[in-house]
Amino acid sequence: MTQTQNDATILIVDDTETVRRQIQRVLAQETGLVGQFLEAGSALEGYKQLVTQKVDLVVCDVVMPDIDGFKFLSMVKGHPELAHIPVLLLTSQGDQESKNKGLEQGASDYLTKPFNEIELLARVRVHLKLKLVQDELREANKQLTALSNTDGLTEIFNRRHLMNTMTYEISRAARYASPLAFLLMDLDDFKSVNDTYGHQAGDQVLVSFCNRVNTILRRTDIFARYGGEEFAILLPQAKPSGVENLAEKIRANLANTPFDIGGQLVTVTVSCGIASYKEGVADTVDTIIKEADQALYRAKQTGKNRVVLSPHCLEGARVPDHED
Repeated sequence: MTQTQNDATILIVDDTETVRRQIQRVLAQETGLVGQFLEAGSALEGYKQLVTQKVDLVVCDVVMPDIDGFKFLSMVKGHPELAHIPVLLLTSQGDQESKNKGLEQGASDYLTKPFNEIELLARVRVHLKLKLVQDELREANKQLTALSNTDGLTEIFNRRHLMNTMTYEISRAARYASPLAFLLMDLDDFKSVNDTYGHQAGDQVLVSFCNRVNTILRRTDIFARYGGEEFAILLPQAKPSGVENLAEKIRANLANTPFDIGGQLVTVTVSCGIASYKEGVADTVDTIIKEADQALYRAKQTGKNRVVLSPHCLEGARVPDHED
């Protein structure tokens, strides 16, 4: 949540208490501008407050013992969670070189002491407004990113995000020789559910199915809607036999627990195909998906409501159940 103009928190970093009090007095003159003031007598103390508290703007002196304002600024801008906080540098050094250095290192603005109170107030006001706009834009971009990666109906990941993540995880599996498994699932005869009860009821079943699966998965598993009533799970650090146990849990859950559709209990089953990363066999997005799809096809052809592993997944020792 972004700050509003009347609940902004300002951190004042200056080794002179009278200067800190003066800045606070000036900024407090405008009603609703600042909700809370924080003070620090050194750059290190100021940095510690930044990493532990929410701060919207910093007014910092340049000339301080031990760590000066320039070093403080580089520490702030080097921290990914603090880099967006505007920093106004304050110093008695009026030369252009010092101003340029501060601005080049990421300072939002620069004031020379003794500062003009009206100018200080005006610049803080401007930078708080800019911060508010930037926070709102950052939040909007986060929401857009989430929407672009999320299936609109089930609110799990979509195929686009799955493909991007697979590329990354395959690269990591190759580099570190770590296991990577892929599970492809298709709800059996789902067209009959839509035809009999309507597409709205079918959508409700899809949502309920995803909710059930999410209760079984680990936080690191990537669960995505692959298309229609077909779903996929990418499982880093999981071996095929462990994923077989996971798929069996999902299959049994559906087979043994009917869905309530308008007061009528309807059983929907699922067929599953499992593949895993193997160098030279299934080591690309396309080859892994192809192996899982072929395993899923065999599950369908041999009676549905079952789990089938691709041939190379059967190689090697069995491992414990997929764990949270």
